[in-house]
Amino acid sequence: MSIKTNTCTTILILFSTLFISPLIIKGQSASLDLSDKTVVQKKYGLDPSKPLTARIGSTPPEIINKFRDAGMSPTLHRLSKADSLKVVRAFKMLPPLHTRVLKDHLLGISFLDNMPNTALTATMNPESPFPVFTITFRAEILKQDVSQWLTWKEMGYYEKDNPSLQVSIDAGRLDAIIYVLLHEATHVVDGSLDLLGMNKTRGTFDREADLKKNFRQGIWTDRTQLNANLADTLTSQSRFRGGARLLPVHLAREIYESAAKKPFVSLYATSSWHEDLAEYLTVTHFTKKLKQPFRITIQNGGKEIFSYEPIKSVAVSSRIPLMQYFYAKAE
Repeated sequence: MSIKTNTCTTILILFSTLFISPLIIKGQSASLDLSDKTVVQKKYGLDPSKPLTARIGSTPPEIINKFRDAGMSPTLHRLSKADSLKVVRAFKMLPPLHTRVLKDHLLGISFLDNMPNTALTATMNPESPFPVFTITFRAEILKQDVSQWLTWKEMGYYEKDNPSLQVSIDAGRLDAIIYVLLHEATHVVDGSLDLLGMNKTRGTFDREADLKKNFRQGIWTDRTQLNANLADTLTSQSRFRGGARLLPVHLAREIYESAAKKPFVSLYATSSWHEDLAEYLTVTHFTKKLKQPFRITIQNGGKEIFSYEPIKSVAVSSRIPLMQYFYAKAE
């Protein structure tokens, strides 16, 4: 089931029994002077001097109501000391641009029990040129390492039609929250800076203009519209392109062999150019900055029959230089 709300921007939440693709993106359409920024922050009680790790709180009622309207009953999760330490560690591992943007634009984060999806990034003021965001996480991910969570998510793309075939992802043993926070925080950066938008009136740094143009070029013709040469492949026939369709697991090898010739770092990245960027930056950060693996394997009866490392594919890795934008010093 999908819920779509149109204001100044599109709100799209894809519900499933296993995984939700969460994204609410609002682009910043024009540079603001300090007074506009300050007015918005004051209105929502956003103190940019408050440490990001101190912004853990309650989930906004609007988010809770969306879940309840869909027949779900999430409840607030109180973090243990161990949970809090994991969140603190995850914030410390963000790229410098993320930290700088989140200070101004992240209102708060929260954790829910009985939340069906992994995370939801939402803008509280979709009609404002200076957006502020909240991020809500499913508390269960605090119990998982990144490989456990990614494997669970990847298997959620496939039908359970052949129990002997198993797809798994080895991304190391760091906490899952590190990966998920980075992915969602990239949505905040993307939405705050209009990184992939089409706005021609807003001034940009050279590297940002390069990212705007070249990350999408030859891949996306619109936010969710793939280039014609990518639209009719197995890689683009996952549940994220055309409803909740699961793929037969016996096609997994063919799917990843096809993916190796395409620019997407994951199947989920094919759902929109915003998810493409969030997935690409996250996997690049894990492999290049945190020195972790990202290897997809298929086993038949416990025996490995196929493996694939997306970031080592020529087609995928061609966009890695563009990610330097997120690590450059603020100008």
